[in-house]
Amino acid sequence: MKRLLSTNCSVMVLLTLIIAFTGCMKDKIRYTYQISTPIYEPLTKFRESIKSTPAISISTPGKIGVFGKYIFMSETGVGIHIIDNSDPSNPKNISFINIPGNQDFAIRGNAMYADAYSDLVSFDISDPTKVITKNFDANVFPYNSIYFYGSSTDPDSINAIVGWSTRDTTVDYSPNNSGRVYPVVFSGCPNCYTLAAVPTAYSSTVSSGVVTGTNGSLSRFTIINDYLYTVDYSNLNTYSIANPFQPSYSNQVMVDYHVETIYPFKDKLFVGTNNGVYMYDIQASPGNPVLNGEFTHMRGCDPVIADNNYAYVTINDSSACLGFNNELQVVNIQDLNNSFLVQSYQLTHPIGLSKDSNNLFVCDGKDGLKVFNANDVNNLQMIADLKDAEVYDVIAMNGLAIVLAKNGLYEYDYSDISNIHLIGKL
Repeated sequence: MKRLLSTNCSVMVLLTLIIAFTGCMKDKIRYTYQISTPIYEPLTKFRESIKSTPAISISTPGKIGVFGKYIFMSETGVGIHIIDNSDPSNPKNISFINIPGNQDFAIRGNAMYADAYSDLVSFDISDPTKVITKNFDANVFPYNSIYFYGSSTDPDSINAIVGWSTRDTTVDYSPNNSGRVYPVVFSGCPNCYTLAAVPTAYSSTVSSGVVTGTNGSLSRFTIINDYLYTVDYSNLNTYSIANPFQPSYSNQVMVDYHVETIYPFKDKLFVGTNNGVYMYDIQASPGNPVLNGEFTHMRGCDPVIADNNYAYVTINDSSACLGFNNELQVVNIQDLNNSFLVQSYQLTHPIGLSKDSNNLFVCDGKDGLKVFNANDVNNLQMIADLKDAEVYDVIAMNGLAIVLAKNGLYEYDYSDISNIHLIGKL
C-alpha cells in the first residue's frame, strides 16, 4: 500500500512538471526593437528651407566642383558649401546652401542644378553669398524617394518626410505561432514625399560662350553645352537647360544596374558602373545619347575619366559595390566600339582621379594622393606619393590640384611637377 502511494505521488509530481513545462511553452517571449516613425511637414515648407545661409563648418565632405575662383563642396545629405579660393593658400568658407537630401550638383553660367531628395532644384549663383532658389522640378529622382507624388501636384497637400523619430518598442512572440510579431516601421501616408585666388590659368570649361563648372570624378551630374546629364541607379537622364532656370526633361536611356558616375569629354559621356564603363556619343543628338561602346571589368566601384586615346578607371573593393579588387585600369578607347584593356596597376583603395596633360592624379584612400607620369600608359611612373590625408576625389587643372579628403579640403601646387607641395587646406 505504501509502495502504491509512493508510485502515485511520483506520477503526480511528473504530471505536474509536464503541465508546468507545457504552460511555460505557451508563454510569450518579449522582444524589443527600435521603431522609426516619420516626421512630416508640408512640401511647401520643406522647399522654403532650401536657401542660402551663412557659412557653416564642414562635417562630411561629399563631392566637389570648381567654378571660376570658387570651390563648391557638397555636404552629404545636407547641402553645399561655397569656398572662395582666390588665394589657394588660404581658402575661405564663405557661405552654405541648405539642401536636405543633396548628393550632386553641376554649374553652368549663373545657374546651378542640384538634387534635393527627389527634386531637381535650380539656383541662381550670381552672388555666391546670396544664392537664390529659382525652380523645383518634382520627383525627378525617384530612387531618392520612398513615397511618390501620386495624383497630387499641389505642394501644400503633399507631406514631406523631413526626419525620423526613433523609440524602443516591445512586442510579444509566441513559440506556438507561425512567426514572430514585428512592428510596422511606419504607416502609409497619402501624398507623402520622402526627403527623409586661383592661378589665372585655372578656369572652368567654356562652351557656347557660357562658362561651365568642372566636377570631380565621383559626380553623377555633368553639363555639356545646353544639356544637363544625370545618372541614377540604372539610367542616364537628359535635360535641356537652354532656358537656364527652367530645365526641360528630354530623354532617358537605360544603362545598366549599379550606375555610379558620369564624366564628360568633348562630345562623349563616360558612365561608370559596377560592371564596367559605358561610352555614349552626343554629337549628332545631344538630347538623345547613343551608346557607342562599352568596356566590362571585374565587379567593383568604378569612377572613370578619359582623354582622346584612353579611359582611366579605378576599381576598389568597397562593400557597397561587392568588389574585391583595388586597381587602376587604362583602357584604349581610340575605337569606342573596340575598346580594350592596355594595362592595370595594383593600388591600395583607389577612388577619384583627374588628369592634366601627362600628369595623372589618383586618390588612393588612406594611402593618400598618388601622382603618375602617364606619358607611357604601359609603364606609369610615380612622381609623388602624398600621404597627408585619407583622400577621395581630385580636380587637377593648370598647376593646382584640389583634393577632397575625409577631413576637408587640401590644395597642392604642381606647377613644378618635380616639386609638388601642399599650399593650403580647409
